[in-house]
Amino acid sequence: MAFTLTAEQKKWVEVARSLAKDIAANSRRDDEAAAFPTETFAKLRAAGLLNLAVPKEYGGAGTEAGNAHLTAYLVTEQISRACPATGWDLIIHYHQCGAVARLGNEEQKRRILGDVVKNGALMGSLGSEVNHQEQTAPKDATRKLIFQAEMTPVEGGFLANASKHFCSNAPVADYMLYWSIAPGANAATDGLTLSIVTKNSPGLTFSEHGWDDIIGLRSSVSWSAKLENVFIPWENVLGEPGDFVQKDPYTLELSQAFQLLGSAQGALDHVLDVLRARPFLQKEEGLMVLLGELSGEIQASRGSCLLASALWEEKDFGAAALASLRAHHTARETALHVITKAFDMVGTRALFASSPLERFWRDVRTASLHTRASQLLRLVADADVAGTYAPKQKYGALVDKPVTWESLGIPRQPRAEVA
Repeated sequence: MAFTLTAEQKKWVEVARSLAKDIAANSRRDDEAAAFPTETFAKLRAAGLLNLAVPKEYGGAGTEAGNAHLTAYLVTEQISRACPATGWDLIIHYHQCGAVARLGNEEQKRRILGDVVKNGALMGSLGSEVNHQEQTAPKDATRKLIFQAEMTPVEGGFLANASKHFCSNAPVADYMLYWSIAPGANAATDGLTLSIVTKNSPGLTFSEHGWDDIIGLRSSVSWSAKLENVFIPWENVLGEPGDFVQKDPYTLELSQAFQLLGSAQGALDHVLDVLRARPFLQKEEGLMVLLGELSGEIQASRGSCLLASALWEEKDFGAAALASLRAHHTARETALHVITKAFDMVGTRALFASSPLERFWRDVRTASLHTRASQLLRLVADADVAGTYAPKQKYGALVDKPVTWESLGIPRQPRAEVA
């Protein structure tokens, strides 16, 4: 496997790197206000970076896999190196674009992804149903992901009713990915359905209640959403029920791994700036040995991420998904360790808000809790023992005969018939 970057990949990495100073300068302000980094995203948009998850066929700079390619990962690393929260917001946009690129029909891809390219449209998520305001677990809580969002068939499409939480980017997004189980399907395995909800849809409301209390990723504006009879026309339903599990092999973990990797490198960058400005610290043997240790950990994490990316590009999907889980774990542990030790190396100056370390630590700690590490590592262990792994195993198993809208008695209506 060759890890030599192409001229195009180097170009995009340099574009992202050139924005780092401006991104870092805005980070503290957006974090304090718990506000979406609008000014920063305007720069990302102008630089063409929002288009990296859009296939070239639809005017973007990505591949047919949408967000799942090395260029997007490398840019994510560079942006996260300047600001972990901005890197998180970017992978949320990328991930939703990727789902449309892989699951959407031609009309959907040209309409939605075309809007991203031509008008800089932003994507957000309406996925999680974990309510941070509830202190007790639901009776049906299990290790598998559960979706209780409603999708009721009506003429021309569906009515969506749900409470969603941790809706990253959604309050400021033009298009949001709504996760639900198709009516009549038994589980996510063959029923998990992704649909597009557009901004300002009647019945869609957001609440920022409690978000100003969160300690990290504050600028992701991951507010709670309420959907009350929100109409989703057939033209905004992506594919057949279960396609996300049964037909789309790509996962989010490697994007998150590169975000964590970039965050770790950003923290170490700050340590290096301090050491260069205070050369007497370089005389401390233990401190310099620790620096070498942390640098080695980051390299090891980067290697794991690159290996997983290479497996995706070889379309060895099971191995790639499993490698992505391992890379995610390594990047998570590396980022937490590097940032924690960075405090020791910088000393008391790291405790002030003027230092980026306290913000990096809060953002990384928050990102590290997106999915319980024990759940991901159990998937790795199960796969190692079984000797096989399905890319979307955390959602459910592959089936011989997936359900269709037709088999559920809900035939898809051609666009011309949609009211």
